[in-house]
Amino acid sequence: MKINKPNYNWGYALTPRSLTTHLIIHHSAGSGSAEAIHNYHLSLGWAGIAYHYYVRRDGTIFAGRPENMRGGHTTNWNWCSLGVCFEGNFENEQMSAQQLAAGSELIADIKRRYPTIVIGKHSEYGQTACPGKNFPFAEMISGCDIEPEKDVEDKPEPDDWAKNACEQAVATGLFLGDGKGNYNWKNAVTRQELAVVLARVRAIENAELRIEN
Repeated sequence: MKINKPNYNWGYALTPRSLTTHLIIHHSAGSGSAEAIHNYHLSLGWAGIAYHYYVRRDGTIFAGRPENMRGGHTTNWNWCSLGVCFEGNFENEQMSAQQLAAGSELIADIKRRYPTIVIGKHSEYGQTACPGKNFPFAEMISGCDIEPEKDVEDKPEPDDWAKNACEQAVATGLFLGDGKGNYNWKNAVTRQELAVVLARVRAIENAELRIEN
């Protein structure tokens, strides 16, 4: 997989991101190069291109912001997410086979490097139609080895005494569930799962300290 890396001139210093829990998919709602998007976002007063990757209609992939830096693509989620944008407006057009293949390969590669990452559409995280009703989301993530959703009855609700704490753990990204809002709250936690949660706590604390400073 070839990823083209333009030499962007950033409007100001990018902010490091130490936690990566989500991968959020977008469409550009139009046409244009990665450089054109970068210049447009600069004109908005942003640091530059808001996405970490940009996939054009012909299947060419461009890097945007470095993976270890915060994006500017999804309000309230940039501190813990990667953003991938696809050229086109998938409210009224269909994706080409080349773009679908390139996007699938890119997302599968990200999933291999971040095995617990939750993959979702922009519309799941904000009031938007992005990435459009025609976006082939199921086909795009079909090669990512995502476990199928189990029956809801296998994921009981938390007890009343723990409900608030559980909701806070979900809101802050400590617990990710299956990516569809389902959590098996009665399962025991293994040592390795606890280690992951503690690492997320440290990353969140570090991110908050940087914001305060």
